[in-house]
This record gives sequence, C-alpha cells and structure tokens, in this order.
Amino acid sequence: MFNTVSSPVDHVVTEPRLPPELERSIFEIAALLRPTDIPALLRIAWRVKLWIEPLLYRAIFLSFTLDASEREGFPEIPLDTLLKKISTEAGSLVPSSVRHIFLELEEDQKISAVEAILAACPGVTNIFVLDDLTPEYLPILSRLPCLLRLTIDVPPLFSPGVIDFGAPLFRNLTHLELVDGSRDLPSDIGLIPNLTHIAFNIDSGIATLHGRIQANAQLRCIAFLHTSVALAETSPISEDTRFLCIRQTNFRADWIRGATIGVDYWALADAFIAAKQAGKVDRSQYCISDTDRNPSWWA
Repeated sequence: MFNTVSSPVDHVVTEPRLPPELERSIFEIAALLRPTDIPALLRIAWRVKLWIEPLLYRAIFLSFTLDASEREGFPEIPLDTLLKKISTEAGSLVPSSVRHIFLELEEDQKISAVEAILAACPGVTNIFVLDDLTPEYLPILSRLPCLLRLTIDVPPLFSPGVIDFGAPLFRNLTHLELVDGSRDLPSDIGLIPNLTHIAFNIDSGIATLHGRIQANAQLRCIAFLHTSVALAETSPISEDTRFLCIRQTNFRADWIRGATIGVDYWALADAFIAAKQAGKVDRSQYCISDTDRNPSWWA
C-alpha cells in the first residue's frame, strides 16, 4: 500500500499561490484605493515593489503650505527626493507614470524644479499650478502632449493683453480652471479646440462673464467656484443647464480626491448637470457645495 502521508516539505510554498497577473491586480487596486499604504506595500517583496512603486508617483502633490493633517492620508514626497528620483531614473517607469501634478512652490524653487519635473513626466494629464508662472514657463508647459486638465492663472504666462488661447499649451485641453484675473480675459476660449469644461474663480460679475461664453455650444460645463456661503449676486442663469456655482471648502483636498479616486468638483459638476438635464433637479437650482453627495442626483 502506498504511503499517503505528506511530508512537511510538500507544503513548502516557494512561489505565490495566485497567478502573478491576479496578484499584481490586487496590489495595484489596494495601492490606488489607499495611496498612504504604498510605502508599506513596497516592503512586502521585490516583485511588489516593481509593480507598486510607479503608483506612488502617479499623483505628485508639492505644496509648502500644507501640513500632514490636511493631506487626507496622501503620501508626501519631498521635492528634493522627487528631483533626485527624476535625475537618477530618467526614462524609467517611475517618472513616466506621473499623471497628476499639483505645484505650489516657493519662489527660489520654481523654474528649475518645474522644468525638471515636467520634462521627466511626458505622460502627465492633469496639472494644478497655484503660482504665477511667467512667459518663460509657456514653452515648458506646451511640451506636454497628454495634458487634458489644467488649473492656472493664464495672464502671467503671456505679455499684457496678448493672451492666446490658440497656443500649443491649450490644444488638447478638455478641462480648464482659470484662477485670478479670469473676469477680464482679453481673448476667446472658443479658440481651444477640445475644451468641454470651463471653471472660473470669481464671486461676482458671473452673469456678464457667462454672457460672453454661453454661445459656445462645445462647452458641456460652465462652473463658477467660490468660497463664500452666499454669492454676491443671486440671479440664476437657469435656462442654461450647463451653468452652476460650486462652493469650495478645501480645493487642495478636492484635488487630492480627484487625483486618487476620481471624485472631485468636476465629477460632482458632471453628475449635477446630468441630473438637471434629466429633470431630477429643479432648473432654478444652480448652487452646490463640493461636499454635496445628494443621492437623488449623485450616483
């Protein structure tokens, strides 16, 4: 009779029990859902590090004003660490995996750091710039072939009075948020060929500005962002279902949510507009908050 008792060595597992493709998917999902856990995941095994480390750099948040308590668990990558990584691993999967960048740098860090980061990250699709960038930055930003979403103060990029929305920087943009000075833009956003979403940071003069762009049928979302509880003007533009005002409670946290899980004010605006066009929201309603998650229209 054969001996059916297994020896201890029979139970030694030298390879993962799961297929590598499935195991990788599990780790990638875990990393994307909780970016704060990525540093710990990197220490599990060498193969996991190879899979997950690029995701640590998928979204880069550089801000000298934000402390750890405001990051909502988002992993911090110091600027010097990022620049060292870029300089030593140019062309590798790490810098080329970057898709989202938030820039709020101190004055002495600006041009060299911005140029180094953007030059190493050709696949970036979403940039938030909380600084005035002078014309010398325009060619740097224009060399990003995949850029789809941009938040920026446009006038400082150009000479006074000569803003050109037909410039290469804007050619692929679908979402554009204009900060500071957007009320008196001396140019036509209709020159941006693929633009579908536009947002302005103003509390007054909304009706006038809306009147200048409402004829643009390409736009699917016209958002006005503000921080006050009540707007300075209260007359809604209810006949345009693309129009809404969004009260922002924390724009940095909103950006982090958008970069990590895709739930930001743009997603909120799309859901609200779709519900309004479907008759689920009264046409007279146009003000919401970035914290709204009303189940009657948010899905």
